[in-house]
Amino acid sequence: MHTYSTDNDLRPKVYGVLALLAYGITIVVEFLTTALSIILPFAAGFVISWGLAFAIVWKAHSHGVWKTWPVQALGITRVPDLNGKWEGWIITSYQGDIPDEALHSDNDPSEDGQKMIASLDIDQTWRKINIHFETTQTQSDSNGATMLTEEGKWPNISYQYENPGSSLVEGLGMHFGTASLEYRDENDTETLEGLYYTGPGRDNNGLMYFEQVD
Repeated sequence: MHTYSTDNDLRPKVYGVLALLAYGITIVVEFLTTALSIILPFAAGFVISWGLAFAIVWKAHSHGVWKTWPVQALGITRVPDLNGKWEGWIITSYQGDIPDEALHSDNDPSEDGQKMIASLDIDQTWRKINIHFETTQTQSDSNGATMLTEEGKWPNISYQYENPGSSLVEGLGMHFGTASLEYRDENDTETLEGLYYTGPGRDNNGLMYFEQVD
């Protein structure tokens, strides 16, 4: 996984809040152990360090708290939770032969581009993310990303990826590319929709559409 940037980054303030929360935990623990020592002598003198308390609250926030409804509603975190499996398709400008099993059922040979079955697997925490793209012929992983939450009604994620190439496709060597996807959450359906383009050596581009299934 790699870090990602955002145009609405409250992370410095969150660090401060977590530090104060950790300090509060140390005080509460010391108070409770002092009170309990009256009936439980072995509890006397038990304390928790600020560093340990901070590590606990930091890990809890980074891996789960950041995406809870209260935190999102308060605006502490505005980036969407994209974790999970996304299935859909791409329409590629690639003009070579694509096996029938790799083509989407809605593919129309009379239209520009070829429609292929595709999927995304997204692993995301508060600070890091990895976007794994896959078709039956090839796959890629992100190596950098930016989430924009201020412009437009819906958040947008742009990411750069590296494709290692595939021996299954003639001429498909290692290459880099960029994708830009808009996140929507409407009618109980979460979608990512946008476009992609590859760097020199491939010079392909196309549309992307995915719905979250897990």
